[in-house]
Amino acid sequence: IQTIAANLNLDPSDSEHMKTILSYASHWDAWKWCFWLPACLAVCGALWLYVGLRDDPRSVGLPELPGTHTGKSDAKGGKTPSRGKFLKAMVWTNRWIWTLCIANIFVYVMRMGILDWGPKFLTEARNMSIEDAAWSVGAFEIFAIIGTIFAGWATDHIFHGKAHRMCFVCMALAVVFMGIFIMFPGLPIIVSTLFLAMAGFFIYGPQALIGIASANHATKEASATANGLAGIFGYFGSFVSAIGIGIVADRWGWNMVFYIIIAVGILGALTFISMWMAPRDGYARSNKFYEEQEAIDGLHEGESHESK
Repeated sequence: IQTIAANLNLDPSDSEHMKTILSYASHWDAWKWCFWLPACLAVCGALWLYVGLRDDPRSVGLPELPGTHTGKSDAKGGKTPSRGKFLKAMVWTNRWIWTLCIANIFVYVMRMGILDWGPKFLTEARNMSIEDAAWSVGAFEIFAIIGTIFAGWATDHIFHGKAHRMCFVCMALAVVFMGIFIMFPGLPIIVSTLFLAMAGFFIYGPQALIGIASANHATKEASATANGLAGIFGYFGSFVSAIGIGIVADRWGWNMVFYIIIAVGILGALTFISMWMAPRDGYARSNKFYEEQEAIDGLHEGESHESK
C-alpha cells in the first residue's frame, strides 16, 4: 500500500484517499497478465498463420480474382521492368498511397490516444473506479471489433470497394461521438461508456481499411511495400500519441487532450475526403505502366535494329 500511495502521490494516512489506494492495491501484481495473455495469443496467432496462410489463390489451385490483372507479361521470355521501376510507379510516386499514409497518422493518434490513456482519464477526470474504467475501455474494444466487421461490409456493399470513402464516414462519426463524450461529462456512466464505445466502433474501421486500400492501390505485386509504408506512418502516430498526450495532460489538463484528439480526427476526415474521387484500386495504373514500358522497350529495340 505504501508503494502504491507513493506512485499516486497520495498520503496513506489520509482516510479520504484510502479507498483509492485500496482499490489499486486489490489489483497488485495483476498487471503481469496484461503481458502474458497478449503474448500467448500472439504466439498462437503466428502458428495459425504459418500453417494456414497461402501466398495467392493460384497456390491452392484457384483462379485469380477478376479485375486483378496487372498487365505484367506472362509470355515466355517476355521482358519485364525492374522491380524498382514498378515500386516507384505504384508506391513511391502514387499520391493515393501517400494520402493513406498521412491519414494513418491521424487514425493512430486518435485510436491509441483513447486506448492507452482512456483508463487514466476516466479515473482522474471522471472519477471512475478502476473497475468501471476498465469496463469502459473494454466496451470500447468490443464495439471496435463489431465496427471493424461493419466497416468491411459497408465498404463492399455501400461504397463498392472504395475503402477510402468508408474511412471518411468512420472518422467523421468517431469525431461526433468523441465530441459528445467530452462535452457532456455529467452523463451517467453507462451512457458515457456507450458514447466512448461508439467512438471505438468507428475509429477501428479506418485502422483496418487503410491496409486494404493501400494493397488495392499498390496492386498485389506491391501490396507488401505499400502496407509496410502505411504501417510506419501509423506507428509514428502511436509514438506521437504516447509522448504528446502525456505532455498535454500534465500541462493543460485532460479536456485539452480530448480537444486535440477531436481536432486530429477532423484532420483525418479531411484527409480521407481529399481522395473521395480516387479509384477503388490501382490496377488500371499498373496496366498503363506496363503498356508504357512495352512501348519504350519496343522503341529501344527499333533503334537497335536501325543501328545494326
